[in-house]
Amino acid sequence: MTEPAGVDSGVLPRRYRQRPWHLVAIDLLLAAWITLLTVNATLYTAVGLTGGTVLVVWLLALAVSVPLAVRRRRPLPVFGVVLASTIVAVLLGMSVGATVLAVAVALYSVALSLGPRRSAVALGAAMLGVTLAAVLAATVLDSHFLLVAPNTKSVNTDLLSSLSSSWFTIGAGWTFGCSVRARREYAGQIAEHREQKAVSEERLRIAREMHDVVAHSMSVIVMKAAVANHVYDKRPEESREALGVIESVSRAALTDVQRVLGSLRSAGEAHLAPSPGLDELPELVENARLADVQVELDRGTIPALPAAVQLAAYRIVQEALTNVIKHAAAPARCTVRITAEPGELHLAVVDDGIPRRPAGEPGHGLIGMRERAALHHGTLMAGPQASGGFAVHARLPYQASGPV
Repeated sequence: MTEPAGVDSGVLPRRYRQRPWHLVAIDLLLAAWITLLTVNATLYTAVGLTGGTVLVVWLLALAVSVPLAVRRRRPLPVFGVVLASTIVAVLLGMSVGATVLAVAVALYSVALSLGPRRSAVALGAAMLGVTLAAVLAATVLDSHFLLVAPNTKSVNTDLLSSLSSSWFTIGAGWTFGCSVRARREYAGQIAEHREQKAVSEERLRIAREMHDVVAHSMSVIVMKAAVANHVYDKRPEESREALGVIESVSRAALTDVQRVLGSLRSAGEAHLAPSPGLDELPELVENARLADVQVELDRGTIPALPAAVQLAAYRIVQEALTNVIKHAAAPARCTVRITAEPGELHLAVVDDGIPRRPAGEPGHGLIGMRERAALHHGTLMAGPQASGGFAVHARLPYQASGPV
């Protein structure tokens, strides 16, 4: 893909980019420096120049260097004008070493905008044009047509050294342009990869939140709906109580879903509700009790924790209780124990229920719990106990910020 005009800004970070007028000023200074260098190099070796000849030298020097002021916007046309002017200047005997500086700068912009394969054609044209012009000026053209007559005693030596330095200068300009383009393309790929990774992580976070919210709430709702349906004719009051539980759990789930979806908005669009934390565990335990699971919450003194750690702990306990509701046959007893050590939060959700069916492959819930623990550089172990039931143990490191 060809870069647009103004290629020098590329994919550089914003803090490294120059303003347009700054770039034009830099190119004008560069053009002025090449003009003075070309004129001085030509006049230094000239003998007996007239006023008209000096004027021609200045005009040719300007024709070679002034187009560089717009090289960032029109790199290929500028290269063509600069190369043509340089060939004319060399044919008239002007300094090869000074004029090819403009060719190298223009070729740098071409390599930056077109890439190495397409710009290689421009490199070949520059090498061939400058070489032919220098050879013709030194060996074929009559000295009366030259602004600076060559030294006939050292034509071969001067020609070889001039061509060598010219080839090196032109090649260096092209190589540097290709190198800068490659670095900018690589930086662009890295930025795109980071953006895609951020999008994937955000999608995973949202999916994990939605899974935890919906799975827990739906487990309670399904359990109570089955109870309501079973006792509807014989015990309508108990059925009505179950429907009330379904209503309250549904409302809470709807609030959680709105909170998760609200996190997609920008901070300026809405004041989002805080993420659930350890203070909301009693409500979570009460929902599990409504699903006929006897839950005991054992929570000691917990220091102030980062919101992200509290959210991870809440979701791990929520998913563990959801698994108890879904998989443990009633009546089931469960203990939720939360303890804190300096720099670490420990969670344990242990039940004594008998599985409704044989254990199979780990589901998304266990995977999500492990991912939440791993995000905080913690660990999570889950599996059946030797004495019966299922246990989930998690360790979440955190940065201590003092007691609550």
